[in-house]
Formats: sequence, structure tokens, C-alpha cells
Amino acid sequence: MNNTKIRDFVLAGVVSTLVGGTLILATIDKDYRSSFFDLAKVGVGGYIALTIPKSNSEGEEAE
Repeated sequence: MNNTKIRDFVLAGVVSTLVGGTLILATIDKDYRSSFFDLAKVGVGGYIALTIPKSNSEGEEAE
């Protein structure tokens, strides 16, 4: 495996753990359910932002 595949695998694991834990906490504590879902949205949004390839200003392909 190269570095990119390992990084993607670890990142997916972290996000899955975050979302799963958030859903469990939201089930247990109904008073703070909206806060837990906001935390999950931030985690998934960060995951999506990190997986989108960045483009250089000169139009070259990202590494």
C-alpha cells in the first residue's frame, strides 16, 4: 500500500468511529441530540474536504 491509501483508510476509520459514537451518544442522551448531530456533520464535512483533490493555481494536477 502506498501512503495515500493508508491515509484514506485511517481517515475513513476515524470518521466512521466519530459518526458511530455520535449516533450512540445521541441515542443515550436525548437532551443533547442536536449537538451530537452537529459534531457528526462537522466530522463528515471535514472528511469530504480532505478527500477532494486540491488544484494548484497554475492548473497543474495535485499530488
